[in-house]
Amino acid sequence: MDNFGKWVLVLAGLGFLGFGAAITAAPAEVLAGVGITGSAAGLVELRAFYGGLELGLGTFLLACAARPAWREPGLWSVALVNGGIAAARLLGIALSGEFTGFFAGALVWELGFTAAAILALRGRPRPD
Repeated sequence: MDNFGKWVLVLAGLGFLGFGAAITAAPAEVLAGVGITGSAAGLVELRAFYGGLELGLGTFLLACAARPAWREPGLWSVALVNGGIAAARLLGIALSGEFTGFFAGALVWELGFTAAAILALRGRPRPD
């Protein structure tokens, strides 16, 4: 199961890096599908928070995949970050009544990685 956990970390890390790079490069274009546009200051914030946070998280998850001792904390990060995003997204959908194809795809990603990380954590050997 350790290989499975390593691949969960690699794939989640690459996903966060890819989305973070896209948001950093062109936030208005990437987020236009959900109606997010912004002023120059707003685009700086999108680049910093969406882009920078995702770039840092993606790098951390890849580092966790490369270091066996870091894999469990990395998997907890995948589960909690994606689970938290999915929970907040579902709350936002419930409060607004708004649902888009972007949200559907994002929820598949978020809930899928939450489940995969939990599965990998459950399969890890426990110290006595």
